[in-house]
Amino acid sequence: MRATPFALAFSEIEPRFPAIAEALQQDGAAVTDRDRFVLLEPVGRLLKEIVPEGAGPDALEVHALLLHHAYQFWAAEQPVYEISDEVLSRAALEERITTELPHPAQYLQLPELRVWGAPDETSPPEPLDGMFVSKAASGDGSIDVLAIFGMRPDRPGFSAVGLEGRADPDDPTASEIEIAAARDDGSAPFTPKLAGGTAAGLYSVANAGELLLLTCRLLTLLDSG
Repeated sequence: MRATPFALAFSEIEPRFPAIAEALQQDGAAVTDRDRFVLLEPVGRLLKEIVPEGAGPDALEVHALLLHHAYQFWAAEQPVYEISDEVLSRAALEERITTELPHPAQYLQLPELRVWGAPDETSPPEPLDGMFVSKAASGDGSIDVLAIFGMRPDRPGFSAVGLEGRADPDDPTASEIEIAAARDDGSAPFTPKLAGGTAAGLYSVANAGELLLLTCRLLTLLDSG
C-alpha cells in the first residue's frame, strides 16, 4: 500500500488526537461540526503550533480543514480503499452516484498518476492521489471531500481542495452535481485535458463539480474492489 497523506503529514501529531477525542466527548459536539471542532482547546493549541507564524486567516482556515479531515479519518480507524484501474474506468463511464458512506470517514486512493487536475485556476495540473470523504455536518446526505493533489517523492507536502456536496441517485440529472460538473467546452466528464492523455489512459477532473461527481461514482463501486 502506498503511503497516505495522513501518514505523510499527520503521523507526528497523531498522538495528540486522543486529547481531542476526549474534548469532543466532554463538549458533546458532533465530530462533523468543524466550527465547534476548531474551538476545542486542544485543537486551538495544535493549530497554533502547526500554522506558520504570521500566516493570515486563509492559512488558518486551510490548516483547520486539513486537521478536521485528518482527525475524522483517525477516529474512523483510518479505512483506505485502494481504487483499481478497473474500478476507476467503470467510475468514468457508469452514471450511478451515491453519498452513502461505508464508514464515517475514509480515504479513496486512486491509481498513481492516472487522474489529473489543477488545485486552483492558477496552478498547473497535478496528479490526484485520492480523496478523504466524510459525512457533512448539514445532515442532508451531503459529504465533505478533501482532494489531495501532487504527492511526489521529491515534494515535502501536497495540495488540497475541500468541497461539500450531495448526490441524488434517484434523479441525478436534475441535481446540482451534474450541473456543476459540466465543462465549458462541452466535453465529457473525466476526458483527459493533458496532451496525449487519451493514448496514455489518463483522466482529468476539470472543476470541483467533476471532482465531486467522481467521488460519488466511486462510492457506488467500493464493494466491487
